Amino acid sequence: MAIKTLDEYLETIPNDDNRARMVEVLDWVAQHYPELELRIAWNQPMFTHHGTYIIGFSAASMHVAMAPERATMIRFEPVMRERGTDFSKMFARQPWNKPFDYELLDAFIQHQLAEKQDITSFWRPKEHELAAAEAVASGAMPPTVRERTADDDQLADSFLEEFIQYAENPTPRRPFEHLNDQLKQALRDYEAHPDDVYTLDEVKAELGLD
Repeated sequence: MAIKTLDEYLETIPNDDNRARMVEVLDWVAQHYPELELRIAWNQPMFTHHGTYIIGFSAASMHVAMAPERATMIRFEPVMRERGTDFSKMFARQPWNKPFDYELLDAFIQHQLAEKQDITSFWRPKEHELAAAEAVASGAMPPTVRERTADDDQLADSFLEEFIQYAENPTPRRPFEHLNDQLKQALRDYEAHPDDVYTLDEVKAELGLD
């Protein structure tokens, strides 16, 4: 029987702790990337952006698998080997009994979004895999996995509260759509230059949330 909803999918995970872990991972993606759309396809949960695939998840008896596309897996092979990640051609395995590697997940999503910003097809073109393999073979710098800190989560939680308050009461001078675009750009800038750290007050002032 085809699985059509998230609840139906979660019912296929018999272990309560494993099911809770899957919910935690999906919730993490939804909170950190609200621009992504959660959908159920091929009997598993996945996230898309402008109709194109970004990342998907599946549950096995010993692990949860996170699957970007093959081209991304190729580019991240050196990174995953260095991190001691168990992986196959199409996905990275995260054992149920070990902490989930959210930093790697974050890097997967960032890479997929960057590579697919101008892609309209659901899957990346085959030539992306060839280009990724050539980049690895030539010794090109691998993608960066930025280690998240408690300060990152504290800033995100604080700003999210401010953003929700504004979304509920936007001003005519600064419509919600305009602020939303500014926020997305600010997040992209931060991910690209994580060392250029701003305080919460500076971010709020920049976006006019004083």
